Amino acid sequence: MTLPLHIQEVTTKRDLLAFVKFPWRVYKGDPNWVPPLISERLDYLNPEKNPFYRHAEVALFLARRGREVVGTIAAFVNRLAIEHFNEKVGGFGFFEVIEDYAVAERLLDTARQWVKARGMTILRGPTNFTHNDTPGVLIEGADCPPVMLAAHTPLYYKTFLERYGMEKFVDDYAWRAFRSQIGAELENLPSELLRVAEAARQRSGVTIRKVRMENWEEEVDTAHHLFDTTLTHLRDHVPMSRDQFRRLADGIRPFLDPDLVLFAEMDGQPVGFCVSMPDINRILIHLNGRLFPIGWLKLWWYRRRVDVVTFKLMGVLEEYRRRGIDALLYLETLKVVFAKGYKWLDGSLTSEENLAVNYLAGRLGAERYKHYRIYQMRI
Repeated sequence: MTLPLHIQEVTTKRDLLAFVKFPWRVYKGDPNWVPPLISERLDYLNPEKNPFYRHAEVALFLARRGREVVGTIAAFVNRLAIEHFNEKVGGFGFFEVIEDYAVAERLLDTARQWVKARGMTILRGPTNFTHNDTPGVLIEGADCPPVMLAAHTPLYYKTFLERYGMEKFVDDYAWRAFRSQIGAELENLPSELLRVAEAARQRSGVTIRKVRMENWEEEVDTAHHLFDTTLTHLRDHVPMSRDQFRRLADGIRPFLDPDLVLFAEMDGQPVGFCVSMPDINRILIHLNGRLFPIGWLKLWWYRRRVDVVTFKLMGVLEEYRRRGIDALLYLETLKVVFAKGYKWLDGSLTSEENLAVNYLAGRLGAERYKHYRIYQMRI
């Protein structure tokens, strides 16, 4: 006999731990899933530790059959997103479910009704609160692990969301290029990229510098300004609060390579930036969500063996575009990546609407190896 299905809001620490640990059931036996650190997820979902809660209302839900957890979902209203999009958008995320549409339907019903009760007219997701943390579900590319901050989901999630009546909001891509494609001496780069980059260096007066780790607070503020200002042309971009951006930056700081965090300046003023870093997921995939008792040793061991760099952020102020500064940032990044012996470069996530970046990735001979989608529906 099938036990009845019921939805329960997370209200206790025990519920929260069950919420965070449920994905281990969905991805059991999946060699391409990268388990998050349980401690980090618990902190991320703690209103006292995550600045997102200061401008948002959040509810977490468990789906249970009897006492067994069979799915999770978060529903939230982000006031920054509402102000930015000028529309009443409610979000959902942390959407994980066994391969049972009835469970997915009940979870989505719950999120839809929750945001509707708060005056929202659109339900959009999945995103884990923001577009910067594992957004969307996989459409293609479940055959290899994702890089940091990118999702890995069963392909049936797409089927469930579309069966529920959701439609595409925006697609994101992940690109990769191997050392052999670009050449150890970058000899296979398109000649026009080299010409444009060199022209920018010679004629525009731009200089490229690496991040000054000793001035971390100031550098993070500069990056935050450039992040919010240079990505406004993308309709899925929501500005981040200072505290949110700082939390993200502080979280990745221990893994940064300063040579891969670059700022473009003109007359001493920042006009663009580019952030790449060794891929943390190549470490996390071996830790099974825990640093204790031997996770720290594994972290040390695998950190020295990371052979992938993920290209995360790049932007140039609008008034300085079409001067080749973006090409110069790409070129300087590639020089560092291959000088340090990394085997391949990931570029993710790139919105389908970021035509210039997608065109450049194609010209570099990169492969689009993952395809994600964020959905929405009218309530």
